Amino acid sequence: MRNRLTVFAVLSGLLSAAHAQGQSDYPVKPIRIVIGTAAGGGSDLMARLVGQRLTQAWNAVTVVEPRPGVGGNLAAEYVEKSPPDGYTLYVCFGTHTVNPNLYPKLGYDAIRDFTPVTLLARQYNALVVHPSVPARSVNELVALAKRQPGKLSYGSSGSGSPNHLGMELFKITAQIDLVHIPYKGAAPSRIDLLGGHTDLMFDVLRTALPYRDAGRMRMLALASPQRSTLAPDLPTMAEAGWTGLEVLTWHGLLAPAGTPPAIVERLQGGTPARPSRAGLKRKTGHRWH
Repeated sequence: MRNRLTVFAVLSGLLSAAHAQGQSDYPVKPIRIVIGTAAGGGSDLMARLVGQRLTQAWNAVTVVEPRPGVGGNLAAEYVEKSPPDGYTLYVCFGTHTVNPNLYPKLGYDAIRDFTPVTLLARQYNALVVHPSVPARSVNELVALAKRQPGKLSYGSSGSGSPNHLGMELFKITAQIDLVHIPYKGAAPSRIDLLGGHTDLMFDVLRTALPYRDAGRMRMLALASPQRSTLAPDLPTMAEAGWTGLEVLTWHGLLAPAGTPPAIVERLQGGTPARPSRAGLKRKTGHRWH
C-alpha cells in the first residue's frame, strides 16, 4: 500500500485556475483558513498547503488561523458564523463527523451549516511508544499493560479525534486499561510522547517516521489494511494479531453554508467566481455521504 500524503483536486486544481484570475474579482482581500487544532499538526500542514496553492494560483494573501479546543468545535462554530463569501475556509478533520455523536448541544449543524469543497488527505496511523517503554511488539505492549493496569498513558489530538477513538477501540479489543490525555492537536501530544511524559499514541505514519529513524519513538504496527511502502518492515495491526483496528486520519476543506457556487467551483478547480445568469439559478449539488 502506498501510504502517502494524498492531496486531492483542490491543490492541483488551484494551479490550473490561474488563467481565470482576470475573469473575477475574487479574491480581493486576505483569505483566512481556520483550523481546529494547535499549529504544527496535520491540520496546520493542510491549511498551509491550501494557502500556498491559492497564492500560486491567484497571488492571494492567506492567513492560517488556529482556534484549537473542544475537538474542533470552537473552529467549526467560528467558521459557521462567518460570512459565506469565500474569505473564511475551514480545514476540518475526523472530529467534524464524530462530534455530533459526542456533544449533545453543538453550536452548529455539522452538515447543514457548511458547504463541502473537497477532501484533502487520508493518512493511516501507526501505534508508537516512547523508547523507554519495554515493548517491541503489540503483544508485548498488551502484556505490559495487563501487568500494570492504569499505569500507561496515551496522548491524542483531542477527545473524539481518530487517534483517540482508535486507541479506545484498541483498549476494548485488548481488554487493557490505559489513561487518556487529550491535547489540542497532534503536535502537542507528540511533543509530550517524545519527552517521555506519555507512553504511547496512534500517530500519522509519515509524520512519525523521522522520529522513529532518530530513535525518539518506536513503531509497533500500522493501523491500516496493508503495509506501507514508506515503512515496508512495519507490520499491520492485523499481522500483529489484532484484526479490525484501522485508524485513519482525514482532512477536508469546508466553507460556510451559502457560499456562492461559483466561488466553491473556483476553489475546486478554476471556474470563474462571477456567475452567469444560468449559474445564479443553478443549485450547488453538493451532498455529504
